[in-house]
Amino acid sequence: MNQIKIGAFISERRRAKGWTQSQLAEKLEITDKAISKWETGRSMPDLSLFMPLCTLLEVTLNELFAGECIAEEKLKEKADEVLMDVITNWLGHDKWEAKECDTATQNVLEVENVSKLYETENNSVLAVNDVSFQIPHGSFVGIMGASGSGKTTLLNLIATIDKPTNGTIRISGQNIVDIPDEDTAEFRRRHLGFVFQEYNLLETLTIYENIALALTIKEVSKESIRPMIQSLSEKLDISAILDKFPYEVSGGQRQRCACARAIVVNPDIILADEPTGALDSHAARQLLDTLAMLCREYNATILMVTHDVMAASYCDSILFMKDGEIKTALNREQESKHTFFADILKKIEWIEGEGHDVLEVVNP
Repeated sequence: MNQIKIGAFISERRRAKGWTQSQLAEKLEITDKAISKWETGRSMPDLSLFMPLCTLLEVTLNELFAGECIAEEKLKEKADEVLMDVITNWLGHDKWEAKECDTATQNVLEVENVSKLYETENNSVLAVNDVSFQIPHGSFVGIMGASGSGKTTLLNLIATIDKPTNGTIRISGQNIVDIPDEDTAEFRRRHLGFVFQEYNLLETLTIYENIALALTIKEVSKESIRPMIQSLSEKLDISAILDKFPYEVSGGQRQRCACARAIVVNPDIILADEPTGALDSHAARQLLDTLAMLCREYNATILMVTHDVMAASYCDSILFMKDGEIKTALNREQESKHTFFADILKKIEWIEGEGHDVLEVVNP
């Protein structure tokens, strides 16, 4: 898949419509800068924008990925080629190895019959509706869903930022719903790790100091902090930038710093909220490789909210949310990342019950 060719195709179709970059951006409710990045081949449209973009430009998804108009008689022949090209270019070489199943593995997270109802004077919204699932120790689990599906609300409930209306949430056996409000911040510091889309690093501290701060808050001895950070930073390939400030390094490096800060305190679970959302495709793959490595080598347990199929394909399993409910789940088991990626696309198409162009790519 040639991003430059796709970008040129988007530009060509936009101009054929007589639109400026600003006009197309306005129709998609995104920034002019995003359109510019697409058309110069520096990035690809977000998954959620593929179908609206195709509709506006009057092209099929296959044509968008191919970067050219495809004659109708060649469409089916081209579809399989396009699919494999897309998957290979997005995912690269599959470094994943299937984990051995251990039935005795303890569950780090247990969510049971959790609901969250928001009420106002005029209406009420059931943001999370009777959700139940478990996450074993050392797993990398993704939650996927469109905006408004309830995935971020669910993550906030697990993070003790909000409390459910009904149900229980246990982290390492402790029912966090019962934790008093004044004690939730302390619980988060000691038991949870976070990786956010916007990094949440302190700009006045160096990369080293940002990571060390998490250990200091947890009252780790000064003598232990430096060797812990040096060892981890080498694994995450950020040892050369420890003395730099966040504004002096790339977005991908800042995000790996956030990963180091999250894992260094040995949390029960790491919660990642759209961690690749602000990164280009190369930096996103580096970050996802890092998260997978944390699971594999540090036995970290990670729950990641994402709408990105590429990001989801790095997980061990995926929970699909819609209208506040978990509609289905998908386990990777022995599948390659490429096959899992295709399966995720099929599952999304099935859940949405529409998007014939997606079906055409997935199942030509």
